Amino acid sequence: MSITAYRDVIYLCADPVWPEYLTELDGVKWIHANNPERLKQILKSRHGEVLVIVRANNLTQKVVEAFMSWMKVKTKLSFIFIAQTIDNAVFQLTLNNPQALVVRESDGSTITSMVTRCLQGLNLKSRRQERQAVEAPVMLKKFSADPQSPTGVGVQFLREGGMKDFSQGGALIEINDGTVSAKDFLSLMYRDQNGKWVSIESQVRWVSLSPSGYQIIGVQFLATA
Repeated sequence: MSITAYRDVIYLCADPVWPEYLTELDGVKWIHANNPERLKQILKSRHGEVLVIVRANNLTQKVVEAFMSWMKVKTKLSFIFIAQTIDNAVFQLTLNNPQALVVRESDGSTITSMVTRCLQGLNLKSRRQERQAVEAPVMLKKFSADPQSPTGVGVQFLREGGMKDFSQGGALIEINDGTVSAKDFLSLMYRDQNGKWVSIESQVRWVSLSPSGYQIIGVQFLATA
């Protein structure tokens, strides 16, 4: 999928060294602002949809409220906040606002796919749970109708994939064969630290493509078996 929702992206950060998860984004025309005053000057000349990525060490409710107040003046303004530590009140503040996304910098490379989805005009919700980067093989099991089956019952198929991050509420999975769609229900199977297979009933919340063409899916855990 191509990036079409935003022509320009403003990056607000005092650090002159850009993180790798942003430099990996394709098709983005970056505009750098090293302080809020510079950001205000840039916004005066922007028209249409505007996306601002704010990167900071610590994100407080007061800081986010200050930035979000600008939305009252510029209604087509959206923010992605990236920080190492985030106050709990920030998540409540942005929970139901489609124009504000909050992510932890510990999400690492997964931020690339999350920002890409925002650039494509797809809304994401900020999540509370801390996600840990992992590299683990998984099996995905899905039931679907087989039109050639004489009984019409569901048949099982398996897909191999790799888990890229994990939290109490969900995971990010990369699969080679792009046959999974949003809202699909899957059984996700992986080996725990004791080598035992664990099955987690999950639902696909979003689907995207990596730069190399692999399908990236975000799943929400429903129940563990």
